[in-house]
Amino acid sequence: MKNDSLTSKAAGGFIWKFLEKFVSTGVQFVLGIVLANLILPKEYGIVGELVIFTQICDVIILQGLTSALIQKKNADQVDFSSVFFANLVVSAALYLILIAASPLMVMYFKQPVLRKMMPIFGLIVIIGGFGAVPNAVLSKALDFKKSFFRNLSNYCVQAVVGITCALMGCGAWSLVWSKLSGTLVGVIVLVITVGWKPSKTFSFARIKSLFSYGSKVLVTNLLNTIFNNIQPLIVGGVYSSDMLGQYQRGQQMPSALMSAVDGSLSEVLFPTLSNVQDQKDRLKAMMRRSMTVSMFLVFPFLWGLIATAKPLIMVLINDNWLPCVPFMQLTCVICMFWPLNARTQALNAMGKSNVTMKVSIISKTMTVIMVLVSIRISIYAMMISSIIASTITFWITSYYVNKYIGYTLSEVLKDIAVPLFMSAGMAGIVYCVKFLGLSDLLTLLIQVPLGIAVYISASKLFHIDSLDYILSMVKRLLNRKKEA
Repeated sequence: MKNDSLTSKAAGGFIWKFLEKFVSTGVQFVLGIVLANLILPKEYGIVGELVIFTQICDVIILQGLTSALIQKKNADQVDFSSVFFANLVVSAALYLILIAASPLMVMYFKQPVLRKMMPIFGLIVIIGGFGAVPNAVLSKALDFKKSFFRNLSNYCVQAVVGITCALMGCGAWSLVWSKLSGTLVGVIVLVITVGWKPSKTFSFARIKSLFSYGSKVLVTNLLNTIFNNIQPLIVGGVYSSDMLGQYQRGQQMPSALMSAVDGSLSEVLFPTLSNVQDQKDRLKAMMRRSMTVSMFLVFPFLWGLIATAKPLIMVLINDNWLPCVPFMQLTCVICMFWPLNARTQALNAMGKSNVTMKVSIISKTMTVIMVLVSIRISIYAMMISSIIASTITFWITSYYVNKYIGYTLSEVLKDIAVPLFMSAGMAGIVYCVKFLGLSDLLTLLIQVPLGIAVYISASKLFHIDSLDYILSMVKRLLNRKKEA
């Protein structure tokens, strides 16, 4: 009965998390398209240079002590309050470091405006420090409904402020004020809806205990974030802000898609798996289900983007952004490895954060070396090296997942094969539409419904289990709401 309740709660959490990501991704997508028609690629690149550093700071705040709170079974008010105050100190220190480092950023990127922007944009880090623990409270309770409203308010405010500033001719500053105002409103809504308040207590002993686990998760996620930002860091420094804008625009659509689907599953998965960390078979089954559902949902979208990238950019934006097309296609290939991160989540939930940290250090060190070597050839060679590195990391992780969870390599490959080949076949059919010689708009209007029809028909024809599972869970949740 308890297991059924947990499964139902996790499913409900995923639905709300998916709605949150879907709506926020939709708002971001529309905002990005509108701003791309009002702001030049170079201006996008300038703000992208700031985002590299604030993302690293966000990981330090959200993935260290905060993730340890979620993993700890009996975390109490003393734990939450201690982490809250620790996060405020850390976020303030990180903000000062960002300001002190801004002259170095100006020298590296050759953009003097960064010195003026960083003190304003960096406030996002301090604001995030106030919201980290309330967000952990929601994650631990699998209460993602409130998180939905927090992020909805965040992105709606970003859209209004960003578009208004862009129409007023603020250029790159439009993105700065948009992000800052949205983050502030989002945290205010989060604090109000959660209702959690810190106590006047702080325990160094609790912080030390949480840090023993959280430090390993922090190192793993910090390496992942630094790795993910190494490429834009190099592109912005070695090439130009304009090229960085094109590169990040190409990454945006696939990454937003992965955040909406795979990100929803991942955020629900870790606290859910932490509740069954002592039940190896159940943990494996839940992890495997998460992976197969995620791949079933995201693979057709990623392959579809590869097939429709050029007409999509021409219809939604303009030919100024055509150089981002190959970046988008290569990013889609890289994103296909993301659903496999569910295996890392499972290892962390079992308390094996030392293993995931070790794998991350090995794979990221190897990747950085490959990127530094390949960037001398071309930007495209750099992205291909990332695909090769992701493949090697897949094999390394497979060894440890089999060792600790019993999820064999043959099982993993079997779970990947069906959605991968079915999605690739669909994309091949969709791509052939371009040979009809139609306009970009008409080509896209045929490709999208054709791809959806082909994929769903194939799923029904071959009786794909993930489709049946998704439909049954949605039906169960709808029936439960009717009974309520």
